[in-house]
Amino acid sequence: MTGSAPDPMDTQTPDRPPGLPPWVKLLAIGVVIAVVVLVLAMLLVGVEHGPGMHGR
Repeated sequence: MTGSAPDPMDTQTPDRPPGLPPWVKLLAIGVVIAVVVLVLAMLLVGVEHGPGMHGR
């Protein structure tokens, strides 16, 4: 036969680098969520920030 199935016990690894660890993915997702929440809070509150706010 010319088209045999690949051996499931083959231990060769593909020629690509390993993926990111799960903790890095979770940390990145958490940072993105925190930034989105902060930007939305600043836009929704809409407080004018300037020199008049300081020194009251």
